[in-house]
Amino acid sequence: MVRFLIFLLFSSWAIISAVGVITFTNPVYVILWLLSALIAIAGIFFTAGAELVGALQLLIYAVAIAVFYVFVLTAVPWEKALKKGTHYRAEGILSFPLILLLYAEMLIVFLLGVTASPEGKFRSLMAKLGNTEVVGSILFTKYFFAFEVVSLVLLIGMIGAVLIGRKESQTYENDTP
Repeated sequence: MVRFLIFLLFSSWAIISAVGVITFTNPVYVILWLLSALIAIAGIFFTAGAELVGALQLLIYAVAIAVFYVFVLTAVPWEKALKKGTHYRAEGILSFPLILLLYAEMLIVFLLGVTASPEGKFRSLMAKLGNTEVVGSILFTKYFFAFEVVSLVLLIGMIGAVLIGRKESQTYENDTP
């Protein structure tokens, strides 16, 4: 019962932070609300017993990605980059039912947990090995090909972002007010 209340606390915190991300227009506040949402999601993972995923959430997203956003915020010339002053509030409000469905799915997964796994394989593996070893053994055996495809997609996306950033920086340097 206590775990469920803590889960509700973290999930409501994440929802409030996500609403803050889509409603604020100041980029600094948006980054702070995003950081708050990422920390709340890590708390959800810790509550659900996925300590490895929660730690990765904190290390990769809450630290690395948030610092990356701060670097982008300081490096981009916002007065030239912003073409219009509107914020996409309508899209954020229209996507709210989808967000609620995702949270409902997380709630179902939290309540059912590892017992819903086929034949209880994960429960026996977790009792024998531990959380981190189970994630590693499943990721690098059954889902190895999918893991490598995702790595390739991320690499292509990173190369594309560098190329787009280089092209935009040349555009801003040549643009005269």
